[in-house]
This record gives sequence, C-alpha cells and structure tokens, in this order.
Amino acid sequence: MRSDRNLGTLDRRDGVWPRTYRFARRWRLLFHGLGALGLAAAVAGSIAALRGALTGPVLIVPLGFGALGAAAVAAAQRGRLLLHADGVEVIELGRSPRRLRNDQIAGRRTIPLQYGMEKLVLERRERGEKPVSMGFLFERDATLDAWLESLPDLDVADRASAEAALLASAELGPDEEARRASLAGSHRVAKVLKGAALAAGGWGLLFPRPYPVAIAVLAAIPLATLALVLAGRGRYAVEERRNEVRPGVGVPIFAPGVVLMLRALLDYEVVDVARVLGWTAAAAVALTALLVRGDAALRRRWYVPALVLALVAPYPWGALNAADVLLDRAPAEVHEVPVLHKHVSSGKHTSYDLRLPPWGPIGAAQEVDVGRELYGQVEVGDLVCTHLRPGALGARWFVVDLCD
Repeated sequence: MRSDRNLGTLDRRDGVWPRTYRFARRWRLLFHGLGALGLAAAVAGSIAALRGALTGPVLIVPLGFGALGAAAVAAAQRGRLLLHADGVEVIELGRSPRRLRNDQIAGRRTIPLQYGMEKLVLERRERGEKPVSMGFLFERDATLDAWLESLPDLDVADRASAEAALLASAELGPDEEARRASLAGSHRVAKVLKGAALAAGGWGLLFPRPYPVAIAVLAAIPLATLALVLAGRGRYAVEERRNEVRPGVGVPIFAPGVVLMLRALLDYEVVDVARVLGWTAAAAVALTALLVRGDAALRRRWYVPALVLALVAPYPWGALNAADVLLDRAPAEVHEVPVLHKHVSSGKHTSYDLRLPPWGPIGAAQEVDVGRELYGQVEVGDLVCTHLRPGALGARWFVVDLCD
C-alpha cells in the first residue's frame, strides 16, 4: 500500500498509510515565535558582548535563551505522529522513534496540562512495560479521532471502578440510590469548604480585619475539615489525585495553614522560636496521623504521609503563634531602646525596619518591621519601647511602640 509521509492531513486520501500528523498550526506558531524571541535574545547578547556591554557569565543568559529558542523550533519541526494501518509511531526531538501496534496497546489516558495542552499516554498490554507518552499537540482529523476512540479510555474505566467500589460501601447508605445521594451531598459539603477556605485565605492575606476573627476562621476551617475526614471513614480524599471520584478536601486542609504561617511571619515577633518549633513538630505529626487514619488511600504509597506532613506543618506553626499572641493577657515588661538605623525594604512585601541594639532577652542587634506609621514617627537616635509579654502558651513575644 502506498506511503507518503509528506502529505498534509487535508490532502490525504483514504487508504494512504501512514498518515502524518504534525503539530497543530497554533502550536507551530507558538513554538516558532518562542524560538524567534530566544534567537533574538542570543543575537542581542552577542552584539552587546562585542561592544563590551556584556562579559563573562552574564553572556550565558542570552545564549541560553537562544539555545532554548532553537530547541523550540527544532521540536516543532521534528515532532509528529504517524498513524499506520496497524499501529502508531511517535517521533519527538531528542528521542528515537517509538512505535506500537494496535494489539500492543491496552488503552489510553489523557492528562490535561497548562495552557490548553494535553499529554497522551498509551498503556501497553505487556506487564511491566513502560507506557508511551507524548505531548498531544498534533493536528486532528476524523481518522485520528476514530483511532483514538477505538482505544479503551482507561481514565473512564478507573473512575467507574472507583465509583463502583465506593458505592458498594454500606456506610454510605442502605442501597445504591441512597449511597449516590449521600456521595452527592459529600461533594456539596467539600465544595462549600473549598470555597470557604479560599475566601478566608483571601481575607487573611489582603485585609484581615477584624484581625482576631479572621485568624479564628482560618484556624477553624482545617479542624472542621479534619473532623469531617475522620467521620467520613474514607468518604473524603485528602490527596486530590487524577480520576479521584471521592470529594477532595485538600484545599481546606492545607490552604488556611499557609495563610496563618504568612501572618505569623509578618505580624509577630516571637522570642522563643525553638519552643514554638517543638510544638509545631508534635502537632504536625499528630495531624498527619489523624489524616492518614481518616483517609486510608494516603497509606498506599510510602512517601505520601511525609508529603502530607510537610503540607500540614504551616498550620500548627501559624495557629500556635497566633494563639500565643492573641490570647496573652499578661502585663508587658517594657524596655527603652534607641533606634540605631532605619530603612524601607521593598519587594513582594514592603517592610519598615528599625535596627535596635541588644535588650532584655535579645542578645544581638536586630531589625524589626514596625509598620509605616511608627516608622514615620521616629528617627535614628530616638528611643522606642519594646513591650515583652510571656505568651499565652509560654513563648515570649514583643511589639515595638512609642514610649509613653
């Protein structure tokens, strides 16, 4: 049978094999555009180097962009998919061609990527053989779509199998109808919790007023979600994996803790940091153990509990610091200290720093972010007062203010 790899998809006739599919037009334009930008950067850098404006390691940057640009163009030119009468062949930059017969393919998976891209994975029938995966940026026609549809969709099969196993659980209800209704209700609850976590996170980051209420809400959401996970006995998924049919609660478990941690780092000057770190480590281990108990799927891979521990640790750090400061009602120990230096640090967060000499429990000079208002009221050499408190949980902390 005649083969012509140079025909475009619109020019082919039925019965001409293999059919060649190159990158779709929009991806070719994107890759060639990126290539042109990279090569332009390399040329500009080379000209600047010849004129003496760029020297040594700095020149590596534009040359690196040039190399990446050339790779993008080459990838667009080299990449193609060949559909044979009995299988498929994938040709990519930097790799030898990979070919599978149709009878070697167990099925396909489609993984969404960023910016509208997709990754196509062809699973092999042979046990232990690596699947063939590719960025699926190719042009499409009815023949290619029909071939894809002829392959079993393993994502759909996985979701159907997981849903069947979940609906077989008597804990969801006495019959399938009741279990489906219960599962739908759990999805609604998880959606509400996710929305609440995102809203509270924005509140806590952008405008935490009234401050104690914002912090309390951020602290309450993960605990409420944890209770839901424990009560659900496997109904909720802490790790929101692809093809997961259970309602996911990863966002309300982990996101508020990140905001609490940021608020603690920005808002509190804690003296006994080591003590808070010890409490944080113990609390993070306890929270991880409870999450693993509530969601048995976290125990299937040995490294997942360690990942959960790292993700959950910001929560006790932020919550314990907040409790130590906001619940402290003890009188302050006041120290007068002179301002040694002042400056504003700009970046993602603007800080108004005063440099203070050693005082009380502080054994070395340190810089303290005092906020714009106080920063504008004092000059170098003025006295300010540090108000040291014992902390509701025993970790000392202080604030800097004008002296009475």
